[in-house]
Amino acid sequence: MNRYTISKLAEGAGVSVHIVRDYLLRGLLRPVARTQGGYGLFDEAALQRLCLVRAAFEAGIGLDALARLCRALDTSDGDQAAAQLTALRQIVKRRREALADLEAQLATLPSEHSTRRVCHE
Repeated sequence: MNRYTISKLAEGAGVSVHIVRDYLLRGLLRPVARTQGGYGLFDEAALQRLCLVRAAFEAGIGLDALARLCRALDTSDGDQAAAQLTALRQIVKRRREALADLEAQLATLPSEHSTRRVCHE
């Protein structure tokens, strides 16, 4: 089983160590073991979760919603986890719809090139 330190976990996910530490404080991640010196060690599942959380955050999902999801996934309460996943899917659906609306509006705008020409005339 691969074990990752915080720095290797951060490197594997392409984020800074500060982000990993912040996510640890928020309860989004947790170590699976500790070294004799007390440093956290993480596994492949933690790396996958970090990548999921980061992708969701980059897509506009708030850290509070992600923390609720991670807490629910970490408990043995399947109903709570399912409810949090449903809520997250609803957020993603609304974001997709909003982005589709924005894309349609952008398509009606004149291109940058024609805008410049109009402005300089």
